Amino acid sequence: MNRDMALAFVEGYGRTWEAWDFEGFADLFTDDVVYVEHPTDETVIGRDQILDYIRREQEAEGVAYVRMGTPIIGDDHVVGEFWTMMTKPDERDTLIGCFIAQLDATGRCWHFRQYWHEVDRHVAPYSGWGQ
Repeated sequence: MNRDMALAFVEGYGRTWEAWDFEGFADLFTDDVVYVEHPTDETVIGRDQILDYIRREQEAEGVAYVRMGTPIIGDDHVVGEFWTMMTKPDERDTLIGCFIAQLDATGRCWHFRQYWHEVDRHVAPYSGWGQ
């Protein structure tokens, strides 16, 4: 994995999430990926489950405005922050978190874990977030 691949993964993660591009999102991962959605929630294994997961997330989140921070890249790992404001007809939430992704030689993720916190209103990022 090189720096350009890591940057492309982070950019693609945010872009496909915001657009609810299910196939594009799944294409960021290997066919046998292990995706730890949150330490206290579910672990998703494989492309088919990734597709199911992202479809459920669209229903839960509604319209998502996703901002990605500047990633930290090392060896086969990339660490990225996200700040996502989600809007449904009667609900406004903010999801703030980070992920650790391990990428293969082609730039696809084979192991992913994320940690996040949800706020029950829209909250703008603080000055200097994501740098």
